[in-house]
Amino acid sequence: MSNWAKVGDWLKENAGTGTALVGSLLSGNAPGAIAAGISLVSGATGTDDPAKVLERLQTSPETMVKLRELAVQEEADIRQHIRLMHEADLKDAQAQHTETQQTIRSGDNAADKFVRWTRPGQSWLSLMAGFIYVLITDTPDPALFGMFLTLPWAYAGLRQVGKGVDAYVTKKANS
Repeated sequence: MSNWAKVGDWLKENAGTGTALVGSLLSGNAPGAIAAGISLVSGATGTDDPAKVLERLQTSPETMVKLRELAVQEEADIRQHIRLMHEADLKDAQAQHTETQQTIRSGDNAADKFVRWTRPGQSWLSLMAGFIYVLITDTPDPALFGMFLTLPWAYAGLRQVGKGVDAYVTKKANS
């Protein structure tokens, strides 16, 4: 995490609504939005060093008031930057989904039987292995059984389940 993202996260957690929007700019991933956030906090604190900015924001109420005033003046632009950041994230996710679907379709429609049968074959083998594991084991481990079922679930279209788990694990790791 960059130092500017740390400043942004602090603002989102500790500042009021308008100033928290500046924090969203700083912790985003769009260079234009980050630059706009840096410009606002630099104008309020008189420095462009993230460590000094954070120190001044944490220790000087006057600096927070000045930043809040700047944020109010620039609120429309801030909201526009945030909207563009979210739009870019959504377009990226859509592009990833489209690419995944095209890859799957090209494999499912391949002229080569080996390519066309690989995904379903792996799924069926994994499903059978999972059921055999449950049948021959006295106390099956749910995590291991779940791993056996990942290929059949993915083949059946449950690819999105892991995204929620990944987000949860990432959130816990960053806490």
